[in-house]
Amino acid sequence: MQETHESEVNVPVESEDQARADFYALLARLYASAPDAALLSSIAACDELADTWRKLIAASSAMDPAAAADEYQTLFVGVGKSEVSVHASAYVKSPGRTPLIEIRASLAKLGLARQSGVNVYEDHLATVCETMRALILGAGRGEPFAFAEQREFFEAHVKPWVFDCCTAIQNSPVANYYRRVAEFTQLFMVIERDSFTID
Repeated sequence: MQETHESEVNVPVESEDQARADFYALLARLYASAPDAALLSSIAACDELADTWRKLIAASSAMDPAAAADEYQTLFVGVGKSEVSVHASAYVKSPGRTPLIEIRASLAKLGLARQSGVNVYEDHLATVCETMRALILGAGRGEPFAFAEQREFFEAHVKPWVFDCCTAIQNSPVANYYRRVAEFTQLFMVIERDSFTID
């Protein structure tokens, strides 16, 4: 978990929202670290959905965990500088805007914060996906956050940069498995963006 809450209560949510939360959890895990053998097998065993999901399933079936770890390291960590950044601050360059400070302020307003000992910044793609999951499920508060609060966080802290990040990953010559992850992320975020326009 990237966000702080005392305990996570199983909150009854609509099946569609549970599916959204599950996809955010998967994306958070994939962007937090390379997939291990168990996660690759789990994705590979999923039912087929959209074309990009089928491609991610196929890539997970063929991917070696050690190769995935090497790709993750080269693509997102690197030596000195990563090939592709998965931080909002790399993409949101408006004068007077500091994405990390803005996200921290939004999290504080929602009663969420980075857990002590977690070394991933709040503007990391894994963290914003985990935050969206927490908002959908309620983050241990007994009920999901309001749809308006989910939309506000998405509009302010995901939408402005996630598509540029996905494009950067897809365009990287280093990306192999993560090209499929980025394609799926992009499709999922388009669906989220469009669903937030419907009230």
